[in-house]
Amino acid sequence: MTSTTVPSLETLPPVAVIGTGLMGSAIARTLARAGHRVTAWNRTAARAEALTDDGIVAAATVAEAVAEAELVIACTSTAATTREAFADVAAWGDRVLVNVTTGTPDDAREMESWAAERTIGYLDGAIICFPEHVGSPDALFVYAGPASLWHRHEATLLRLGGASRHVSDRIEAASALDTAIIGSFYVCAVGAYVEAATYAQAQGVPASMLREATKLVLKTLGHSTKAAAREIASGEHATEQATLATYARGSRNTLASMRASGHSMRLLDAAIEYLDRAESAGLGDLGLYAQTRVMMTD
Repeated sequence: MTSTTVPSLETLPPVAVIGTGLMGSAIARTLARAGHRVTAWNRTAARAEALTDDGIVAAATVAEAVAEAELVIACTSTAATTREAFADVAAWGDRVLVNVTTGTPDDAREMESWAAERTIGYLDGAIICFPEHVGSPDALFVYAGPASLWHRHEATLLRLGGASRHVSDRIEAASALDTAIIGSFYVCAVGAYVEAATYAQAQGVPASMLREATKLVLKTLGHSTKAAAREIASGEHATEQATLATYARGSRNTLASMRASGHSMRLLDAAIEYLDRAESAGLGDLGLYAQTRVMMTD
């Protein structure tokens, strides 16, 4: 009979969490519940001290927190505040720094250079979930940088979100994904829905009926986003369904009707601007996603 040895909780790597706002606190609590020794630091000391009831050690300094850890997770307000926080840490040794502070691809590249100058093993990360979801099977954290560092701490990082992934060796990839999906798509999509729901309810559509119709459209949107990603990657946009010109014509009529009712519909207007540009570029007979060809032009 073959036996499997399960590592004891004592073998789990100790972790330092630098920055204990809402997300940093959720990260620290999740890892502490999983059995990691967690040391936390926050610029406002009371926020780290508030975690001690969860078995988390509040460090007086960042250097003290780092000294206790094999893995250091930074979750501060900006890339600049992350670098400032570590200014007094003289020796990193073999520790790995994972920075999940929200930033831009340029921030990720700057952090990578900063870490390289100090011979710090560095992964850049992005969080695509809310604090309440941290530690759940569906929570998504994405990481970029050397795959070897990801594999070294994969088990720990997966405890923060079961759907988490290493997306690329290119350090800016995680931030670029966050920028695209949360900073752009999610914000615009929710804004467009608020525009649409405001119009519909002003026209007497009950909220319950709006919710039911929305469920059906969201299913279609899931298929559409898969198709869009596939077509943008391949560059093939031929269609036997509705053409870009059909969408453009219908959207222009929709905008005119909504504005006649007193609604500005600015996000729809912006979407139509891209459709108009695509038609002017001769793409009207292709599928809707062909507008990608005009999205990097002035």
